[in-house]
Amino acid sequence: MSNKQSTHHSSPITHHFLPVTGFVMLEVRRRRDVALLGLRARAPHFLRALAVVLAAGVVYFIIYSFTHTRRANEFKLRSGKAELSTNVVRRVENYERRVDEGGRLTMLVRAAVATSFDDGHHELTQVHIEQYPKDSQNANRIDAREAIYFNETEQIAFSGAVRIETADRLKVSSEAVHYDMKNERGESQVPLSFSRDNVAGHADAATVEGKQKRVELRGNVEITVSPAAAGANGASPAGLAGVGVKGGDQPVTIRAPRGDFDQVKMQLAFSGGATAEQGRDVMNGDTLTGFISEHKKVQRIEARGNSYLRSGAEGHAAEVRSVNMDFFFGAKQQLERAVASQQVRARTLDSESEAALSTETGVEVYFGEQGDQSVLREMRAGGRPVVTLAAPRAQAGNPKAANKRLTANDVKLFWRATGRDLEKAEAVGEAELVVEPVQQTATADRKVLVAPRFDCDFLEQGNLAREFRATGGTKTTITPVVPGEKRGVRTITADNVTAFFTRETQDVERVEAKGQTLFNEGERNGQSESATYTTADSTVRLRGGEPVAWDSHARIKATEIDTNAATKITSARGHAQTTYYSQEQTGGATPFSKVKSPVFVTSDSAEFRHDEGLGIYTGDARAWQDDSFVRADRITIRRESRRMEGEGHVQSALYRARRKDASGNPTVVPVFATSNRMFYSDTDRQLHYEGAVDIKQGTERINSEAADVYLQKEQSEVDRMVAERSVVVTQPGKKGTGDRGEYAAADETMVLTGNPARVEDTEQGTTEGRRMTVYLRENRVVSDSAAEGARPAGRIHTVHKIKKP
Repeated sequence: MSNKQSTHHSSPITHHFLPVTGFVMLEVRRRRDVALLGLRARAPHFLRALAVVLAAGVVYFIIYSFTHTRRANEFKLRSGKAELSTNVVRRVENYERRVDEGGRLTMLVRAAVATSFDDGHHELTQVHIEQYPKDSQNANRIDAREAIYFNETEQIAFSGAVRIETADRLKVSSEAVHYDMKNERGESQVPLSFSRDNVAGHADAATVEGKQKRVELRGNVEITVSPAAAGANGASPAGLAGVGVKGGDQPVTIRAPRGDFDQVKMQLAFSGGATAEQGRDVMNGDTLTGFISEHKKVQRIEARGNSYLRSGAEGHAAEVRSVNMDFFFGAKQQLERAVASQQVRARTLDSESEAALSTETGVEVYFGEQGDQSVLREMRAGGRPVVTLAAPRAQAGNPKAANKRLTANDVKLFWRATGRDLEKAEAVGEAELVVEPVQQTATADRKVLVAPRFDCDFLEQGNLAREFRATGGTKTTITPVVPGEKRGVRTITADNVTAFFTRETQDVERVEAKGQTLFNEGERNGQSESATYTTADSTVRLRGGEPVAWDSHARIKATEIDTNAATKITSARGHAQTTYYSQEQTGGATPFSKVKSPVFVTSDSAEFRHDEGLGIYTGDARAWQDDSFVRADRITIRRESRRMEGEGHVQSALYRARRKDASGNPTVVPVFATSNRMFYSDTDRQLHYEGAVDIKQGTERINSEAADVYLQKEQSEVDRMVAERSVVVTQPGKKGTGDRGEYAAADETMVLTGNPARVEDTEQGTTEGRRMTVYLRENRVVSDSAAEGARPAGRIHTVHKIKKP
């Protein structure tokens, strides 16, 4: 037998091609999270091109070479170690066979030794095979230490340093590869490794189903996609064209117990718990399935069961967990959209303010292109998702720090162009924002805003909220976290509300309400066109549309009204108009006669100290009921002590005096008084006037430095009056002076005392004495002398005028 054989075959030949196991390394550029919240989506180059390998269309030459040998009994593979014949039928050293088709070399086989046995199997050692596809200038090559071919069963087994290299640069290494030609099934039961351009991997075992065009990898499956490198002609490697891999990207590695590729469906599936990693970025699930386009580009990746996605970008790591996740890719194989469904939980991991999202239904994440990478642009969540924004990490010990929780039927989150930080958010449908203090102190408040819609803006970095705008009919509730008698629930309702946040603590700095604004705290209420609440001083400021505030005692209208929940003080400025619902509601502090009738007060400004029951009216203040009034620069009503005070330019018409007219008939006349100061005590039924006192009752006028008027218990009529210091009493044609004067309404007398007291009568003359009684209705004066042990009244001096005939 010759040492070398060469066969040239010009007739048409049918080739059996061994499907070459390969993988699609899908570049998932997924930067990440779907969760949330402040992440740059650097998607892994995960599972990409798809090239099938494990062996090449290699075996026709064996079929042709040995079909002319004698046929032995059919050989069948059995489980366990094969029992092969040792009876040699034919042996060739330095074996070589060349197969031509139409003058073109299609197959080259070399072996150190080729041996045929009587049971129909053939053995080759130091095998080298080349097969030249019609559509390629490169060859498919196989090298192995041994190859065994079974003529009847058309099966071939390669063993010992098996090396397979395909025309499209796929390389496979294993210690054993078996191929069933009839069934077009290739298999390796021992570990194998493979690589193609920037894709490499290994597995414990592999099976290729040629007819079904399926490849199965088993045991410790690992595939690595390195940054793309240009091919020999400067173009992108086959299967990676148009991916746009960034030059400095880290490799992506996919690990799983099992990997399956379906060439018909263009699907690549990893199962048994699969993980894709790129640096610190991770995506995994019970299964990962990639769907490949006819151009061998990734169209979609599905993660099923215990799905997890994490992006580990420095300073902005985030993760998402759900039952299932789907990833969708664009024409350049860049990540465009990701969908997480069922029990979605997502969060950032190391931003200044950790953000998280959870929903029981689904989350959609949209990515955009930035240079050669995909970055997070938008996230949409339905099924009443909950978004939480934690207080800044640096403020964990600050008692003013606060967490936020946003809930709505649908939520959209938008990232900045860098994909690193939240820029804005939308919450639609029964939206609720809860701002919860980190520390539950006695002075801390919980803020809850509800509205049909929220639009939220964030600061430049750190997922820190700037403002949340609520529209469509809003309600803001501010509740003490530690209930107390002096700290009530505050409620603001309005058409629209904007909450502004403090950068350092992320608590609400202020709330601005606009349109039909109502405020309530216990029995205190307010109404205006707009309002602002500031947390630093717990104050609501009512503005626009004639602000009004009221409680169970009174209501006030002014240009501006402020009410402070901490101090329990309400302040009004600009044409303040107060109405006490009745004199009774003042606690009896006003000296008006009708208990059930309202009392009105106007002033430039007003202040109510609710805990003290104190009302202070400043600037042209005037209080009145019907035709009774008091006016002063400042009026103070003290409900608890049942007292009213007036200061500066006091004018009043608060009580009446009974008189008899010229005919002797009883009548009631109003009493007008002016002074620098006054007060009224309902307990004593006393009016006190002080400083330049001027009292007019009917035809009498009383001037003094101070005067006390005592009213009757049941009605606002003078019972008695005491005037002191520089007292002057005048009537038509009569004038009395003294150091003190005491008026008694019952007998209409004025008792003047002084050193001396003096009465001047234009008709009767002048009388002086230490004590004199002036009968105001009888036109007489009596100078009192000592009586019943009293101190002598002193010398009396009288000057009478003589009428001329």
